[in-house]
Amino acid sequence: MSTVSIRAREESDAAAIAALINLPGVRHGTLRVPFVSVDFARTWIGHPCAAALVAERDAHVIGTTALTRGSGRQAHTGSILLFVHEDHTNAGVGHALMTAVLDLADNWLGLNRVSLTVNADNDRAIHLYRKFGFETEGVLRGDVLRDGVFIDSLTMARLRL
Repeated sequence: MSTVSIRAREESDAAAIAALINLPGVRHGTLRVPFVSVDFARTWIGHPCAAALVAERDAHVIGTTALTRGSGRQAHTGSILLFVHEDHTNAGVGHALMTAVLDLADNWLGLNRVSLTVNADNDRAIHLYRKFGFETEGVLRGDVLRDGVFIDSLTMARLRL
């Protein structure tokens, strides 16, 4: 299998990101609803954030992450989201994206706290986040409606004080 490359997200990635988010296995582990349009992905790409990256393999977008920085008295914080193509799980894509986005957070933006929210049953993602030092801070009971059932989500964070 070829290597994963990480690069900045571009407007031209909108169709690939919409297709990624629309995959049932990707959507299942996120807060996204079915039928994300390219226009929505374009709007999402245009949303200001501190870093927006994609993972590519063989010139195909197979993952994306974004880091949003806090403002004012929370300027030392950030929050991330991450999507990995369902055919590329357990293949180093999430690890490569997390490595890149946390390098930006730590070594370029000087963030002391990075947080995220994850579905409580998304064991693969939780395992990945824990490998990068994220700890569970809380359980949001019945937080997410998925397939007609309310499920819990976890708030996780990594502190570097």
